[in-house]
Amino acid sequence: MSFLASCATREPLPNFFLLTGSRPRAQSSGGTSVLVRRVQVPAYLARNNLVTIKGGMEVQYAPTDRWAESLDQGLARAVAEDLSRNSRIRAYGFSPGAPPVDHSYDVWIRLEHFEGNDNGEVVLSARWSVSSADSSEPIKRGAVDLRQSGWKPGDYPGLVHMLSDEVKKMSLQIAEAIP
Repeated sequence: MSFLASCATREPLPNFFLLTGSRPRAQSSGGTSVLVRRVQVPAYLARNNLVTIKGGMEVQYAPTDRWAESLDQGLARAVAEDLSRNSRIRAYGFSPGAPPVDHSYDVWIRLEHFEGNDNGEVVLSARWSVSSADSSEPIKRGAVDLRQSGWKPGDYPGLVHMLSDEVKKMSLQIAEAIP
């Protein structure tokens, strides 16, 4: 029996990461109420593994580095936290199974890229829109194509940190569009 135990290989334990939004200010009863809806995520990002793109077309999933929550939910939460840093906005993120809170505006995000690549670049590419809560017709819309260099491929804590910074930049753009 000890022979079998000594031959068993030990797989590394997984590491789990959260996108970090800005620390939200204490929620007050005032301000424009906003709901960040479920983020549309491309199929290749719909897994929990962090992603690296090799050679511009090969998707590589991190073997042990994963999101601690689904990306559609985690990104909505992080954007809501970032929006809530603005004193005139009270933002809430999509939460599955929970009824939507009363709100005046919806934020819709369609993610296109959210990864590191083998040349050390971190990419967030997305389209977003803001609509009145009672209409799906956008009041404002925009797109981001954010790229940072300096990531060391394989440094997944660094990747998550840089992606979180890019989410903050996108959130600032969205905040400016909210009436």
